[in-house]
Amino acid sequence: MESLIREEAALHERMEQIEKQNQRLKGFMLCLVVSVLALAVMGAKAGLDDGHFRQITAEGISIVDGAGQAFILIGSGKEGTGIRILNRSGKRVLGMGTTADEGGSGLLVADKEGRPRIGLGIDQGLPSVAMVNEKGKKILALGGDEQGYGFVVMDENEVERAGLGFKEGNTGVAIYDDSGKYVRGMIRQKDGIHYSSYVDQNGKEIIVK
Repeated sequence: MESLIREEAALHERMEQIEKQNQRLKGFMLCLVVSVLALAVMGAKAGLDDGHFRQITAEGISIVDGAGQAFILIGSGKEGTGIRILNRSGKRVLGMGTTADEGGSGLLVADKEGRPRIGLGIDQGLPSVAMVNEKGKKILALGGDEQGYGFVVMDENEVERAGLGFKEGNTGVAIYDDSGKYVRGMIRQKDGIHYSSYVDQNGKEIIVK
């Protein structure tokens, strides 16, 4: 009889413990549901209103429209750090970046098909500007350093056809043939002497002062 009473008391105690655990579990689930709802409301509000953040740390950021199409890509990797702006076709139309070794940086402008057409940059301290045709061939180039600088015009095969330059006090203008060989030019030396020259039919340079 006593053993039966003890068993009933133990059973009652276990039932009370289970009931308490049940109450704690219900309370936990209620808190969880409230938290999820709060996050959902905050997320919906963040989608409607602008947010202000003191700092964002990320290896890459994509800016998309309401349909999820990316228009701006910002990232950093083994090759360097850069920003790309895309058109509605997903083609890169504008890019800016630096190399991983910090030896160069540049700005690239492309056409609507994503073909690079204009480049502006610095490579190992040498600034330059280049223009490219639809086939990817360089047709205009400008660059220089502390020693001199120049401007070059090329044909559709990237053969130099005309040039204008200044180096170490000397100024010159040159015209080249289909193969890139010099045929005519004008020079002014830093000492003030100036002359023109051309190449005759025998390939000899004729100087005219």
